[in-house]
Amino acid sequence: MRIRLAFLIVCFVFLGFSVVAVRLFYMQVVKYDYYQEKAMNFQTRDTVVTPTRGTIYDRNMKELAVSATTETVVVAPVNVLTDTEKKNPAVALAKQEKLSRILSEKLGVTYETVLTKVQKEKSQYEVIKKGVEKETVEDLKAALKEEGVTAGISTAPDSKRYYPYGSFASQVIGFLNSDGVGQEGIEKQYEKELAGTAGRVVRATNAKGRDMPFEYEQYIPAEDGNSVVLTVDEAIQHFLEKHLETAYADNPQARGGVAGIVMDVKTGEILALAGKPNFDLNAPREITEQAWLDELRANINKILAERGSSAQISDAFLKEGGKDNLPESVVKDETRGGKKDQTLLDDLSDARMDQLMKMWRNKPIMDTYEPGSTFKLMNVATAYELGVVNASSTFFCPGYQKVADRTIKCWKHAGHGSEDLTHTLMNSCNPAMIQISMKTGTQNFYEYFKAFGFQEKTGIDLPGEQVGYFWPSDTFTELNMATASFGQRFTVTPIQELSMACAVVDDGRLKTPHVVKEIVDKDGNVKQTFETEVKRQVVSADTSAFMRQAMEQVVAAGTGMNGYVAGYRVGGKTATSELLKKEGDVEDRYTASFIGIAPMDDPQVAVLVMVDDLPESVVHGGGAVAAPVVARVLNDVLPYLGVEAQYGEDEADRREVAAPNVIGQSRADAEAAAKEAGLECKFVGDGDTVTDQVPSSGAKVPVTARMILYCGGTKSTEQIEVPRVTGLTPSEAQERLRSAGLYMKRTGIASKMDTYMTNAAKQSPVAGTKVGAGTVVTVEFSNSVNIGD
Repeated sequence: MRIRLAFLIVCFVFLGFSVVAVRLFYMQVVKYDYYQEKAMNFQTRDTVVTPTRGTIYDRNMKELAVSATTETVVVAPVNVLTDTEKKNPAVALAKQEKLSRILSEKLGVTYETVLTKVQKEKSQYEVIKKGVEKETVEDLKAALKEEGVTAGISTAPDSKRYYPYGSFASQVIGFLNSDGVGQEGIEKQYEKELAGTAGRVVRATNAKGRDMPFEYEQYIPAEDGNSVVLTVDEAIQHFLEKHLETAYADNPQARGGVAGIVMDVKTGEILALAGKPNFDLNAPREITEQAWLDELRANINKILAERGSSAQISDAFLKEGGKDNLPESVVKDETRGGKKDQTLLDDLSDARMDQLMKMWRNKPIMDTYEPGSTFKLMNVATAYELGVVNASSTFFCPGYQKVADRTIKCWKHAGHGSEDLTHTLMNSCNPAMIQISMKTGTQNFYEYFKAFGFQEKTGIDLPGEQVGYFWPSDTFTELNMATASFGQRFTVTPIQELSMACAVVDDGRLKTPHVVKEIVDKDGNVKQTFETEVKRQVVSADTSAFMRQAMEQVVAAGTGMNGYVAGYRVGGKTATSELLKKEGDVEDRYTASFIGIAPMDDPQVAVLVMVDDLPESVVHGGGAVAAPVVARVLNDVLPYLGVEAQYGEDEADRREVAAPNVIGQSRADAEAAAKEAGLECKFVGDGDTVTDQVPSSGAKVPVTARMILYCGGTKSTEQIEVPRVTGLTPSEAQERLRSAGLYMKRTGIASKMDTYMTNAAKQSPVAGTKVGAGTVVTVEFSNSVNIGD
């Protein structure tokens, strides 16, 4: 028995040790990585150190998006309570509530949210708030120390994104989501470059999950992100946005808003890009535009009606969102059946998100539209390149053109009669365009449409670029080509259309547009440079030369006359594209656009402006609505880029000169100085010496201005009220301002194109403004009717 018992004991011991050995082998060899990671999780606390995000600069190194050092406030609930406090639920709750109240008040986080996190007593890491300013952190620490609830609270280095210019270039720059990841624009497109690499702080913890002494801590520094230098010029972006804002205010019935692009013709660099309305990059989830708020409220009311809810939704929810801004009945609403199975709160939140997505949408690259008559540039360039038409070719427009079983009308119902190739563009004649396309043929037309890049993305380095619709090649008929010849019944994006126009005037070279110039590291060293990329040669330099001449005539004496800029050779093309009616529309609607390029002897800058979705009952022609906006942009941009104005003989009234300083001079000397400057003068008083003058020395005035020279006494200091001149003809406006003792600087349509339809569209300063004698009032004249297609 003893032997058997000893044997059994040995067997059981062997078996027991064998089981232990097998288990140890399984844990230490087979599952080593699993248990190693689990042990590390119990023994250490790993905190992420956020790197500083790279800066976004304009082309002149002006900061457009920057990151500032902040802190992330973290609570380790496992460390908040002592063992003694955990044994007394009332004491534990009181401490947790006190801590939550302080965190909520100091950090602006809801009390309920904080308390929920603090009460996760087994958790070692709960983020209370990211991006907290250092001053706020210091204030928080002082309050916690005063109340004796510092246990479990720690901070980690963090950064916060700032956009110094608010809504400026919002569609280009983009913003970050709540996790600090780029969501739109450059922030999204270049996320990997900008983000950097996160660091870590690894702290050892004891058996109770509490931090060990400092010597057990390991710090792995974060690697900061690279910076991005844009091709965008802050000044040019400012010019574009300023004039788009004015266009948006002038056209309140434009349901689609306005958009514009400024591009370097020779490089494809985007100098400015914008849409209005836009949004504040520092508060990208707040809706402030009244039109969007009205649209959102209408959508929400529709949802409420469908759900049979009588709830009233507050303005706070429309603007800022959040269930805290909704009635309790909406928050507690039961889910509905069907595919979505979601609550009313979910439905309303989705509606608001849809509105935000529309607000964030980058219209110039993401919205497709029927281009209308700006597309005629491609039609004419293609036919000229193929040799089926030339500069002396003639076409006849009786006011319509028959194609198959359709009669397609010209915008000028009486017709244009006989016209050469240049005049087909100047007149924006649809029948002539159809005749030109018929000479080209469907196959050639289709091939050149593709060659100009309309069936592919341009490749611009911004997220979300779209491609429009065109007929499949095997179903492309002559009737399709007829409507396509003047830009209708197919869609493109604004960036595609402007890229085509730049290729047409730049010796036929189609380029990839881009918004990033360089990538630089944190020390300012250039890591990558983005050069001009020429995709292909679409048409010849000879074709391009003809198109430049024809486009210049469009502005000089055609439908684009409102795109004229004094002193510069501007070329361009108007467009007024008819939109397909939407449900509820009672009248036809149009998109007005214009492409302007200057100077045409050496094209450098191209500008596209579109005013989208205008009703027929208001002025809606591209020449009347969009062309003046492009002219204003070019009038600012060209001098800024150092392109000197060169005035022709018929532009004498547009020249400006600086008034000389003649105070203290004799009548004869003063008159000679004024004459030398190109100005006439009028003397007031009987003295022999000039004692005062209007305009003041150095003030720039039109050459048609007359200096008032006082010989004895001084000019009146009384303020003059600027009279209203909008709606007047040039001569009427000039006389009214002169009678008030003011000077007129004329901009807009060329003087040689003055007709009974030319009148003052804008003035600055506006009527009623108080100014001093001799102030220059800038008056913009335009042909205010729908001048062509």
